[in-house]
Amino acid sequence: MPFSPVESEEQRLKRQKKALRAHYRMLRKQISPESRNLLDSALLANLAGHSLFQRAEKILFYYPVKGEPNLLPLVKYALQLKKTVAFPRSDTETYTLSFHRISELKELSLGAYDIPEPPEAHPMLTDFSDALCIVPALAFDRFGYRLGQGKGFYDRFLATFNGTSVGLLYGRFLTDQLPHDQYDRSVDLMITEKGDILPYEEKPFK
Repeated sequence: MPFSPVESEEQRLKRQKKALRAHYRMLRKQISPESRNLLDSALLANLAGHSLFQRAEKILFYYPVKGEPNLLPLVKYALQLKKTVAFPRSDTETYTLSFHRISELKELSLGAYDIPEPPEAHPMLTDFSDALCIVPALAFDRFGYRLGQGKGFYDRFLATFNGTSVGLLYGRFLTDQLPHDQYDRSVDLMITEKGDILPYEEKPFK
C-alpha cells in the first residue's frame, strides 16, 4: 500500500484559501461594468457619510486593482476635506507596508506588483492615532476576517496598527466564515453597498 502523508493543518489552510481565492476572483470578473459603477457609488457614499470617515484625521487608502472597489473618487474627496491621505509602499523582501502621504493622485507611480505607490521620499506616517485604514480583500466573513492575496502584507500591518480598520466590499463577497489562523487580523467594521456591518465578535473601536 503506497504511503500517503497526512495533510498538516497549515497545508489544509493553504489549500482552502487557494481554492477560495480562485472562487472570489472568478466572481469579481463576472460583475458587469454597469453593476460595478452602481456598487461603487453606493459603497463610497456609505463610507464618506460614516462618522468614522468624517472624524478621522488620517485616511490610509489602497490603490484599486483587479476588480477592487474604485476608491479614487473618495481619495479626491478626502483631500478636499484637508485630511491627511496616505498610500502604502510594499517591501517585497519583508512583506511589510509603509504608508506615505500624498497631496495628489498623480504623485503615485507604478511600484511593487505593478500597483501605483507614492515615492519613497514622501513623508511616511508613523503615528496612526485618529487614522482610518481601508483594508483590501477578496472577501470578508462576518467575524471581520479577510481573504487577502496571500502575502500577508496587511495582516502584518494591522498587528500593530492602533487606528480603526474598515473593510470595503460588495455584499456578495461577505460570507459566514473564512478559514484563518493566528496571524490573520480582523477588521473593526465592514461597509457594503447596503450599509455598515459590525463583526459578530464585536470589538470596541480603538
